[in-house]
Amino acid sequence: MMERVEADAAAEFEANRARFELRARELYALDRARFSSPELVSATHILFDPKKRGADEAKRLAQETRAKVVAGADMAKLAADLSDDPTARRNLGSVGYFAKKDMAPEFAEAAFALKSPGDVAEPVLSEFGWHVIRLDGRQAPAVKSFDEARETLMADLKKRHVADKRDEAISAINRDPATQVNREAVGAVVQRVDGDAAVRALEARPSGAPPAAPR
Repeated sequence: MMERVEADAAAEFEANRARFELRARELYALDRARFSSPELVSATHILFDPKKRGADEAKRLAQETRAKVVAGADMAKLAADLSDDPTARRNLGSVGYFAKKDMAPEFAEAAFALKSPGDVAEPVLSEFGWHVIRLDGRQAPAVKSFDEARETLMADLKKRHVADKRDEAISAINRDPATQVNREAVGAVVQRVDGDAAVRALEARPSGAPPAAPR
């Protein structure tokens, strides 16, 4: 019955799609922030872990490595050869695009402070160690247009419409005075526990043994 109610509700939504799209436009206007994305940057980094190398040595390696990168060395190869980030062998130090909130604060501040692709930050210390960071790209903040957000909004509205119709059907059943509980059917699926037998089993089990499942 619920499957039929849900199918009918979905068909009703599709038949009145134009009306629901007007509601979608209202929701988009009220909550455009939901469809906005922050500024993003893409970066490559090389990590030197003080726990592995010692505090002074990690900092010294970071400074030396930055100098090599600035002088034109292949940063991807250096990352694969030197980085203490376990993913560097696979991604060659590239962390892709990320928002400021997605990274350790010190890492993010250094990366977002860089102006142009190819710029390399001075070594920066985070909770993970010393980083050499190169800016690879930048994407400005953006807001999706209604056309870009339409399908997401319509899917949400359809899901809500179907749920509302399902709830209405269940409420109607509960309010109907003719509704009766089929106690025989309920009893057939209820597992009954002999309380006295369960107590005796607990009392009889050896100390420290797990309780036996009551029959």
